[in-house]
Amino acid sequence: MKIVVFSGAGLSKESGIPTFRDSTNGLWENFRVEEVATPEGWWANKNKVLKFYEARWHNIKACEPNAAHLAIAKLQEKHEVHNITQNIDDLLERAGCTKVWHIHGSITRRKCEDFRCIYEADHDKPVEHGDLCPICKSQCRPDVVWFGEIVNDNPQYLSELIKTADVFIGVGSSIQVYPAASFALQYFIKTKHKFFVDPDPNPRLVRLGYEVFEGKAVEMIPKAISKLEEYVA
Repeated sequence: MKIVVFSGAGLSKESGIPTFRDSTNGLWENFRVEEVATPEGWWANKNKVLKFYEARWHNIKACEPNAAHLAIAKLQEKHEVHNITQNIDDLLERAGCTKVWHIHGSITRRKCEDFRCIYEADHDKPVEHGDLCPICKSQCRPDVVWFGEIVNDNPQYLSELIKTADVFIGVGSSIQVYPAASFALQYFIKTKHKFFVDPDPNPRLVRLGYEVFEGKAVEMIPKAISKLEEYVA
């Protein structure tokens, strides 16, 4: 059985990774989005952006996969599981997930600031001033999609998933921002089984035929998976 898991910030929050809207986390509260998460902010003050993402990198690396990440990874023992995530952390991979598409990029990767040069690679430390692209020698930046940029697109892969997925599980996303919201509201609404886990689920989900589990991901993902197992037993 082919399962698509679409995740947002709520999946990783219980691991200690703050959500964008959480103003008490010490990361976002001291910065304006325009200064650290836009192309304009990058060109205005690269050092400021790099310091911000250095703090985020260390925060993420200090966290561990939670029960929800591990439950999703365990699904691979019986099923073909594809993860589509809005999160830039690597907790799904560290939990053992093998198929992960980061539509907003990944903080463990870096890329060239010059979009004419296609360079991106995994690294075991945050990007620093002076880390240069080995191809064009321009400054590297975090491989994270900023406000005003296009999400990481993979139309052929997405098209195949839409055609062949049997189950869709959404978790920890407000599904209010496009194009990410399309995964739950448009692309996978015809799957045989549809589940959504969130502390404050979008009311539209019930009308679209989702089985909704209201609560934290660490508590409700195992329950949603248990319900799925009842259906396919």
